[in-house]
Amino acid sequence: KTSFDNLLNDCWLNQWYKRGGYTYFSEDIGSQSRINTVRLETGTRSIYSGGVKFKSGEKLVINDFYYAPWNYFDARNIKNVEITNKLAFGPQGSPWGTVKLMFNNLTLGQNAVMDYSQFSNLTIQGDFTNNQGTINYLVRGGQIATLNVGNAAAMLFNNNVDSATGFYQPLMKINSAQDLIKNKEHVLLKAKIIGYGNVSAGTNSISNVNLIEQFKERLALYNNKKPA
Repeated sequence: KTSFDNLLNDCWLNQWYKRGGYTYFSEDIGSQSRINTVRLETGTRSIYSGGVKFKSGEKLVINDFYYAPWNYFDARNIKNVEITNKLAFGPQGSPWGTVKLMFNNLTLGQNAVMDYSQFSNLTIQGDFTNNQGTINYLVRGGQIATLNVGNAAAMLFNNNVDSATGFYQPLMKINSAQDLIKNKEHVLLKAKIIGYGNVSAGTNSISNVNLIEQFKERLALYNNKKPA
């Protein structure tokens, strides 16, 4: 077990590697703490062999977050966590195994990418904001995992077009869509309230039909990594 006092109190870390053991940030981390790269490498055994927990904080910004099996990351005591580039399975890990990521309010920043599947084991107990990022759904066993949000979800998009495809940059992307079970409902997102906003147009609403249609235009299905 490792305890850090004031290590991240409005401070900046370049890279943080974690493999096994338990780390507890025992003081408030403040509102301007940032970590460039977090790597939770594969633990030494099952049942959450490696763990990270924070006492409290207003905000933590993480650029790249790579996680592997047999770890947990408990940031529920931090009011807001923002991912600005990537949240993904680490290169030394695999989606097979136990990993648990826990947040209060989570924001996916502009142009950031978040991989999501049945093995992500992600808990968002408060709000989730997709601020012009992309949720990359991975098909496993013919299904996709539903991203469950404890309170409200906000889907914020823009009018930028992907030059490679000619379509709007996707908010949600389903890879290997050809492997999905046919004639079955697949739920991407569940929340108490889901709001939509077009940042380019400066409009937002919970039930605006036009915004919901614009949101649907930013859902992408990929067959073998090619647009469907």
